[in-house]
Amino acid sequence: MPRKNIKNVVFIMLDTLQFNYLGCYGNKEVKTPNLDKFAEKGFLFENAYSEGLPTIPVRRALMTGRFTLPYSGWRPLTTEDTTITDLLWCRDVQTALIYDTPPMRLPKYGYSRGFDYVRFCNGHELDHETFSHVHLDKKFKGEDYLSPNWLKKNEDGEYDESSKSLIREAECYLRQRQNWQSDADNYASVVISEADNWIKEKRDPNRPFFLWLDSFDPHEPWDPPSVWEERPCPYNPDYKGNPLLLAPWTEIDGVMTEEECEHIRALYAEKVTLVDKWLGKLFDSLKAQGLWEKTMVVVTSDHGQPMGSGEHGHGIMRKCRPWPYEELVHVPLIAHVPGLEGGKRISSFVQNVDITATILDALGLSESDALEETGHEGINTFDADELQGMSLLPVMRGETDKIRDFAIAGYYGMSWSIITHDYSYIHWLQKEIDTDSMNKIFYDGSGSGGNAGEQSAKLEVKEEMWTCVPGAEVSIPQSDELYDRKTDQFQLKNIIDTNPEKAKELLQQLKLHIGELRTT
Repeated sequence: MPRKNIKNVVFIMLDTLQFNYLGCYGNKEVKTPNLDKFAEKGFLFENAYSEGLPTIPVRRALMTGRFTLPYSGWRPLTTEDTTITDLLWCRDVQTALIYDTPPMRLPKYGYSRGFDYVRFCNGHELDHETFSHVHLDKKFKGEDYLSPNWLKKNEDGEYDESSKSLIREAECYLRQRQNWQSDADNYASVVISEADNWIKEKRDPNRPFFLWLDSFDPHEPWDPPSVWEERPCPYNPDYKGNPLLLAPWTEIDGVMTEEECEHIRALYAEKVTLVDKWLGKLFDSLKAQGLWEKTMVVVTSDHGQPMGSGEHGHGIMRKCRPWPYEELVHVPLIAHVPGLEGGKRISSFVQNVDITATILDALGLSESDALEETGHEGINTFDADELQGMSLLPVMRGETDKIRDFAIAGYYGMSWSIITHDYSYIHWLQKEIDTDSMNKIFYDGSGSGGNAGEQSAKLEVKEEMWTCVPGAEVSIPQSDELYDRKTDQFQLKNIIDTNPEKAKELLQQLKLHIGELRTT
């Protein structure tokens, strides 16, 4: 049993890491030697999917081990949510959250709840205004780090509000980076180094630990070392334009050129390589401290990123539409488990909620063994009975071939999808929405600081959307989409018109599953 070998758990969340930018997932160009080696000796899950998207719903699912897609979207944790730190409370496991992911720290969102040690590293998107009053050397101008094609002026020769906002955000990043010395100054480098420091210097070495390391990189800004060293990007050395630190949230047609999209993807790839480098340092540190054979390490992401046309983003840049296509919802998931022989690729479908169940199982806390009361105050503790995730240890031990037959994904109140080995099906609740409305309604106005969940709570999923009696006939909306996953993984050719019966079958299966989740 591997849990006898597991004393600690390190869970690593790498925001916006698209699975197919890693060598171990088949990429031949992007250099990720440390994650490739990690996967070679560990367990790689080929079909891992985040269910409720994007950033905040994923964190809530991971915190609670429960699906979010059927229930709610971008919102704070509530007292109704039982989190992994609630489950670990008053047990002999010290907990730490070391992160630089600002959406988790929006006012009243509460995603650091219950951790013994919390360290937030400032500066990333949504926290960039922290540095808005820092003096910026006049040689740095936001316009020089954006495409001039994206910046529009009004009749008075002044930039319009959208352009001003983009320039202001770029200059907040420049205020942080104007004294850049080496890649040790990049966001991922800082937060990973902080995690390493906690392991080395601040934890109690005599107690087991659970460390949640949440790096917002390789999320934009696209600011890998080549930008600050003023040299060509290694993945697109012939590009001649401005560095593209940011881009608008937009449909790309008529706004962005293919050359610009290609360069953004190259800068993103360079950030992936940087993250890999610093993860390698953390892995080496765990080994040097004698912790590797006592510590389960899990690496995943919340989602990928739309960055252009076709398989790169279906025509959008950044998450400006609630579109659950493959480039967004399919995530990497790799694990090192002491006591188990790795080197295995697992084809079973798994969901992010299964990670929570796996961590608790590894620590020996998945059974219903909560004490009725603990300590002289008589404080109630909680058990794992409400988890909807399933431990992945049985499939890694070879006791079973699969955990799930399919996966679901989507945006609460806007889109659902179901993914099987043969097909993927997308059911639209609300497809056509402009960027401003998407930010205000779904993202809870997070671009302006968030509304403590009040705005996003107005979204709802009406009962008729998910109610489906087994065996009943379902009606296929004209806007829905069906794809042959074996020949069209990235969903470019909709075949719903020629396969209506398969579409009905998958929609019924999807609705039944959503309904079951809503009642458990």
